[in-house]
Amino acid sequence: MDKTDIKELFARYKAGHCTDEEIQLLHKWLMDGQFESSDIPEEAILEDLKQLEASLPLKQPQKTYSLRHIIGYAASLLFIFGLGYYVYTAFLSSNENLEQHSEIALLAPGSNKALLKLADGSSIPLDIAERDSIMHIDGSTVQLNSTGQLVYLSEEEEIIKNHEVITPMGGQYEVILPDGTHVWLNSSSQLRFTNTFKTLPERRVELEGEAYFKVSRNVSQPFIVTVRGQEIKVLGTEFNVNAYQENHYVKASLVEGSVLFNQKQLKPGQSAIYGNNKTLIRDENMDDIVAWKNGYFVFFEEPLEEAMKKVSRWYDLDVSFTDQETKSILFGGSISKYENAREVFKMIEKAASNVKIDVQGRTVTITKIQTNK
Repeated sequence: MDKTDIKELFARYKAGHCTDEEIQLLHKWLMDGQFESSDIPEEAILEDLKQLEASLPLKQPQKTYSLRHIIGYAASLLFIFGLGYYVYTAFLSSNENLEQHSEIALLAPGSNKALLKLADGSSIPLDIAERDSIMHIDGSTVQLNSTGQLVYLSEEEEIIKNHEVITPMGGQYEVILPDGTHVWLNSSSQLRFTNTFKTLPERRVELEGEAYFKVSRNVSQPFIVTVRGQEIKVLGTEFNVNAYQENHYVKASLVEGSVLFNQKQLKPGQSAIYGNNKTLIRDENMDDIVAWKNGYFVFFEEPLEEAMKKVSRWYDLDVSFTDQETKSILFGGSISKYENAREVFKMIEKAASNVKIDVQGRTVTITKIQTNK
């Protein structure tokens, strides 16, 4: 593609008028590194690549706390619409550039990917399935729409089958259940449900990992989330459930509406945490809790070990600490989760004093820097 083609295609993409084929072409152009002759700084190109790969049905961040992101994005717009010109130093040698691109790709953020597991044990990889396709599965009509949502459009009363959506590390996905309930699955999560709720007294699903629910109201048919032996019962509401196995607790956080968790009723802005056979209720900032769904990492006086669990799941990394003391260091901060992992690590090193983060491939080692007294 020449510069004129590139400008026109970017303009169509920014305006939301690109076809799937054009988006794939634009993504390929960026991934192939065909921008070295286009007079665009590499940083700006990476910002546009990040936006393409972050085109998910989950809400994307409208701003970022990273100055580099802001500058890169503005520079991209200047090129695309011909509002200015760039003055920059020469690129690194081609070999150095190749190594840098490989490293950046390795630490790229997660994306919209999941597996649909059917009652007969077969599976459908949703991230590579054809978009806007209609599938007839176990008596249900299911659509994988253009924004990447899995939508159950219709259901047959006679056939009840168990389905499961599984997100890997570095994946997330949105599912619209047969009753119209929206479920946003975080990384390393599993949602089990039936392909129809019509003849059932309850709408029951089972969760492992983390998910945000926006439940369609139906007074005569309660919606129940089963998670590690506990039940969350709702009629119509929005709430978040965090139940990763490694956390050793189940946490339900209510954004709006009302839920019963272990027979305790929550009010909006409250979380119930179950662990050691006890349920604790406390007020919390829901914006922080659901930040993952809205495209951010938010850490508020959080132990470094807990923060890195979130980061490692999203970027599919293996994280270790050189000592126990480093795990308990508290820090706070926020950053777009669509940044390259290295930008997240820079933020953490700055916010958590005396910490050094080493990256070798997908292995991350965190060390506390010893200071002389």
